[in-house]
Amino acid sequence: MLKYLFAKNDEIPAGSATIFFGFSSIFWFVVGTGLGSFNAAKLAFPDFVTGTEMFAFGHMRQVHVLAVIVGWISMAFGMTMMYMTPALGNTKLWSEKLGLWTVFLWNIGLSLGLILLWLGFTSGREYSDLIWPIDLVVICGVLVPLGLNVWLTIAHRKTQGIYITNWFFGACIFMVIVVFTVGTAPELFSLSGLTEAYLTFWFAHNVLGLWITPVAAAIAYYTIPKLTGNPLYSHRVGHLHFWAIIAFYSTPASHHLMSAPLPEWLKSFASVEGVLILIPAVAFVTNILLTMKGKWSMFVENVETKFSITGVMLAIPLNMQGGFQQTRAINWYVHGTGWIVAHAHLALLGMSSFLEAAAVYFGLQQMLRRKLYSLTLANLHYWFFLIGFCIYWISMTIAGLIQGAGKIYEVPYIDVVVAEHPYMIARWVGGTMVFTGNVVWLYNMWMTAREGTLVPRGSYPHEMAYDR
Repeated sequence: MLKYLFAKNDEIPAGSATIFFGFSSIFWFVVGTGLGSFNAAKLAFPDFVTGTEMFAFGHMRQVHVLAVIVGWISMAFGMTMMYMTPALGNTKLWSEKLGLWTVFLWNIGLSLGLILLWLGFTSGREYSDLIWPIDLVVICGVLVPLGLNVWLTIAHRKTQGIYITNWFFGACIFMVIVVFTVGTAPELFSLSGLTEAYLTFWFAHNVLGLWITPVAAAIAYYTIPKLTGNPLYSHRVGHLHFWAIIAFYSTPASHHLMSAPLPEWLKSFASVEGVLILIPAVAFVTNILLTMKGKWSMFVENVETKFSITGVMLAIPLNMQGGFQQTRAINWYVHGTGWIVAHAHLALLGMSSFLEAAAVYFGLQQMLRRKLYSLTLANLHYWFFLIGFCIYWISMTIAGLIQGAGKIYEVPYIDVVVAEHPYMIARWVGGTMVFTGNVVWLYNMWMTAREGTLVPRGSYPHEMAYDR
């Protein structure tokens, strides 16, 4: 990478930024899930690695969360934007050099931020834990350059219209810049109390609702038609999805604070809008599943399609939970329990990560022009990922229901801890399986880059992977 950072833009091979974004994202996925496995072990086995402050759960948890969100998920988004945006505009990326500088600064800034976080330098606010100088690096060194590259590539497109994927890419980068800028306000302006609490969860919820889930959906709008050869079932339904996200998903953060002394109208508004997110959710799932018409055999035969459709399927329970757990009656029961942890992992590790994994598999083979090194390892990755995730999600959901019952019926806390202990062990087993699968994935893609069979022009590498 270093030799291209100071080269002229025309001298940089097309796809370079995509490749470095792709490998960076897999690396951070291994780091993030490895930390997750470590943290889960501390909850399952309380005597595991004790006596050192640096390895306390309170130090390690935030590093795990941000390694996954800012490292894996967001860098996988950066990768997909680097190759999907120009492909959909029938043009080239506006600046490969800017793309390389973006991925370089992203890795440097994230590494520095996570080390400082691990050392105890934190804003103290969940999900926006990084201190404000690192936030400024993320905004100015990462998000704005990424946005410039995407917006100007769309502006220089050679197609007449803008495909729905690029609608999402362009809009979501703009919205996440606003979210990050506003999210740093409590620290920059020393806000405290209820205002700080509200802005903290406004930030946390909108990173999920205006960045992670819509960009993951945008990826599916590209990969499913590309993999199956079928046109998107309905562009109009895609536009309904886009505008419904804009209308209903930007404001309901107060559902995280139902028991706080916020205005009642604000909490009711959040509950109603929370249910209305079912409109974009149903539009997305329906559109993608109908696009699969006549090609369902690929769900079994093609590893990229497996990952994509699994991600779309997981969007169904994700949105059903998300829509109704914001209502007061259900929120009263599950708030502050492992149910919420399970739901957050359903969004980040389930729906979003499966869709991104498909896009990274597809994009790296495409840019490297190499056939996947081992289809067997790819399938092993898929099953470890899926089974490990299901064990994690189901065990934490059950643990959350036990905690909710304990809270409502005033069961002694230690009895709840004993009752949920088997599910904490299951959580660790599931998370470790996901981590193991990702190590296999990193090895497989590294070997693909080094020894994968070169693919001639005119052929798709992901199709060649099935030729034996």
